[in-house]
Amino acid sequence: MQSSTLWSIGYRIVLILGFDLVWLSAVVGRQDYLWLTAILVALVYAVNFKMVWSRRAEILYLITFGLLCEWLVVELGVLQFSGTSGLPSWLVLLWLGFGALAFTAMDWLAGRYTLAWLLGIVFGPLTYVAGIRFGAAELTSTYPLLVVAYGFKWGVIMHFLAFLSSRARFKYEMA
Repeated sequence: MQSSTLWSIGYRIVLILGFDLVWLSAVVGRQDYLWLTAILVALVYAVNFKMVWSRRAEILYLITFGLLCEWLVVELGVLQFSGTSGLPSWLVLLWLGFGALAFTAMDWLAGRYTLAWLLGIVFGPLTYVAGIRFGAAELTSTYPLLVVAYGFKWGVIMHFLAFLSSRARFKYEMA
């Protein structure tokens, strides 16, 4: 394996671990550590500034779509985020962080729609179950409904990410 490939894999792993810190700060810290989550998200944007700037439209589409999906699932009564009837500010910051990392840490999903769906279906619901256990949200339905709703939601979101990644890759290769 070439050293540039190893560096690229290592960089992606560091980015994913960085997002895990953003997630932990947002979900566990919520309002008490909102400032820390904001700083971590700002660092993510600073570290990835060149990519973020070049893919700002795709990032905006992904964040907007993700927040709309979050709102829809809350409105359907699957769960409610603690302390609010809508979407909490820490969740918006979490989506801002995800948007900045998605096109670098997960750009290898470009055009891999089935894999993107599978990852969304499996890992999407797990993060919400963990969030409920940390007290960030309250289940207002049943666990099977939560798994189906968030599995489907994250399957769609990851498919959209794979589409945007392939679109962005094509657009920037043509330039």
